[in-house]
Amino acid sequence: MAGATGAGTDHAAPRTRAGNGRGNPLSPAPGRRAMSLTLPGDRLASAMEYMPGPGVYERDGELFAALTGELVRDEQNTELRVKPVVSVPLEISAGERVLGRVHSVRESMATIEVVRVKGKARQVGTWVMGTLHIARMSEDYVSDINEVYRVNDLVQAKVDETKPALKLNTKAGRDGVVGARCSGCRDRLTMVENELFCTECRQREARKISSEYGQVQL
Repeated sequence: MAGATGAGTDHAAPRTRAGNGRGNPLSPAPGRRAMSLTLPGDRLASAMEYMPGPGVYERDGELFAALTGELVRDEQNTELRVKPVVSVPLEISAGERVLGRVHSVRESMATIEVVRVKGKARQVGTWVMGTLHIARMSEDYVSDINEVYRVNDLVQAKVDETKPALKLNTKAGRDGVVGARCSGCRDRLTMVENELFCTECRQREARKISSEYGQVQL
C-alpha cells in the first residue's frame, strides 16, 4: 500500500533474509518446522506459496515480517508466522488507535491481530488479539460482517477497552479497512467512487472503508 503512518516502520525497501551458510533459512529439516530470526520488513515469501499467520502481513503479493522474532514455516498448514522474541510487550491504552490484520470473522464479531499502535515507533512485540463486535463496526447497521470485514484485511481501529480483554471500535470515519485484496484473484483492491474495486476481476467488494485507505502501512 502506498504511504505510511506518521510513526510506522517504513517498509518501502524491505530486506530479504540472507542465508547462514547452511542453506535457505526457510527450508525445514525433514519432519520439523523451520525457524529463522526475522526483523520487521523482511520479505519472507510469495503470497502464492503461503498464507500469512500471526506476525506476518501481505503486501503486493508478498509476505513480510511484522515483528522481530523466529520465523515458523508450517508446511502442513501452508502458513508462515513469526513468534515474537520481544520480552517486554508494548503497552496499549484506551483511546489509542491500532493497526492490525483481520484474523478471523464470526457471526457477531471479528478478531484482529494487532501489530502496531499509531504514534509509537516500537512494534507491539507479542501476539495481541483484539475483538471487534458487530455493534462497534460502523455507525450504519451491519447485518453481515463479511460485507464489512474479511480475513487478512488491514484495519485501523480505536481501542475502547484494554481489560479484561482488548476491545476495538471502527465506527469513526478514519477507522476501518486501510488495505484489502480481492477475495477472488488476491489482487489489491483500489478505491473507486468510495467503493473497493478489483481491476483484474472487474468486480466491486463491500467493506467498511477507512478515510485513510491506501495511506497506511503496518
